[in-house]
Amino acid sequence: MYEKLSSMLHSMNIVFQALYSLVMPIGIGGFSSYLLTKYASAPKWIWAVLLTLGTLLGLYSMVKYILTAMKNLELLEKQREKTKAEAIEKARKQEELRRDLNKKETKGDNYG
Repeated sequence: MYEKLSSMLHSMNIVFQALYSLVMPIGIGGFSSYLLTKYASAPKWIWAVLLTLGTLLGLYSMVKYILTAMKNLELLEKQREKTKAEAIEKARKQEELRRDLNKKETKGDNYG
């Protein structure tokens, strides 16, 4: 259950950060356009330029983030599998040691 919850939260985090990386450049472009037209007497076409630029930068940033997140997620899954395999191997070795100790104790009891 813990792994499912952790995986779900990690996925939600990736989605929210991807949306954030898309929306922020558009918002910055819009805010900059507002300030330029209101206080610097820039022409109205600056809105189209900055919003288009913000959208393109946001899309680039979002795609780059998603690709990086997916690569890191694959590495994390490989590391989890490796850790599980090591834990299983360790448990198997401990079980073998317990069996060996039990055999030695039973042999000692028979001769005692």
